[in-house]
Amino acid sequence: MKLTQRTCWSLLLAGILILGPATLTQAQDSTQAQATAAIPNVTIPGVPPTGNCCLWQIHKMAKGERRVQFGTPYNCNNGQTTRVSTEFKLTLTSEGVPCDQPGLNVIPNGSVLEAKGNTIKRTNGLAHFFGDFTIRNPNNQVLFRGTIEAIDSVGTHHPPLGNEACNRRDHLEGWLVGRGAPPSLQNFTLRALIVAKAPRLRPNIPIREVSGSIDGVLIECL
Repeated sequence: MKLTQRTCWSLLLAGILILGPATLTQAQDSTQAQATAAIPNVTIPGVPPTGNCCLWQIHKMAKGERRVQFGTPYNCNNGQTTRVSTEFKLTLTSEGVPCDQPGLNVIPNGSVLEAKGNTIKRTNGLAHFFGDFTIRNPNNQVLFRGTIEAIDSVGTHHPPLGNEACNRRDHLEGWLVGRGAPPSLQNFTLRALIVAKAPRLRPNIPIREVSGSIDGVLIECL
């Protein structure tokens, strides 16, 4: 029997009516689960099913290195561009009170932030990095996992906020969002900004020093 387009739509509608809204809900839940899986280790504080949430400010010095491996350049209509395999390894140290608040030492001195991902870089120095990160304590236990982004050659404290250039050279700014890994930290989310002195990426210099700070909040949702 040859089915017309109208017949197909009629059969589909009948199936929905027979199966009921529960089937549609299951499909929606499956779609939402797939979307969540695409952005791992990220939670939204204060949104159900989380309960009340508490905040702690963090202020960490971050020093280490960035390793890069350049791919083959390609042309864009605004300049030559390259994909760059990128790794960060930064040791974290407290900057002290009042901004690294006492009473919650879940990221002790000597903890290490490692990030791996991909950078897209233009020849003028503008670059965007996106990757995954972990923070491990000095005993090599994973404390937090999440995602990180960073942009080279931008400045955010230009007029009227300050005198920084909007395309500041050898400068990196970004953000990271993560979730506690061990059972003792699974109710914690880390959300922070990273600002660093980071020499411009060059294909003939695979390792460069990076020094800066990480400032943000630890959020515990009960």
